[in-house]
Amino acid sequence: MADFEDITGWREELEAFEKTEEGRTFFRDSWGNAIKLAFAQEVRFAEELFRHEEILEALKKSAKWVKYLDDNPDFGQDDEGFWDLCPVEDNRKVEAFKRWYAMKRNFDLGPSTFSAGKRLAIDVVNGDLPSLRSPEAEKFVKEEFSWIVAFPREVQ
Repeated sequence: MADFEDITGWREELEAFEKTEEGRTFFRDSWGNAIKLAFAQEVRFAEELFRHEEILEALKKSAKWVKYLDDNPDFGQDDEGFWDLCPVEDNRKVEAFKRWYAMKRNFDLGPSTFSAGKRLAIDVVNGDLPSLRSPEAEKFVKEEFSWIVAFPREVQ
């Protein structure tokens, strides 16, 4: 399993991998082949977002933006100031980290891979969930992401 203690150089590693034939094949062939990830895998991804200061700071700015959009549902891309307020680079950083994490864990990466984990992290940052591993977090993912997240069979 990949070591996530020291992520120094993660961007450079991702960029270098994406330029190789293996990297191009990995990201091209995995796109659309992603399977449902287990809830625990989504949570582990979200935990990584919190573990590294650079990523956490980007996540906080993205979370603040999500909260702003949730609070202002009529505010959209065509409105004046949208792109001035949108933390484009922070969103890109979190997205790039997701790609790097998938590469390191060798997970097929599809359009919804780690979406639940990212949303859990955002909701914890925004105070909408008490923690990533709370019963509320699991309930939220079951209600909103059951189409892309697998849960262990419940004991009857």
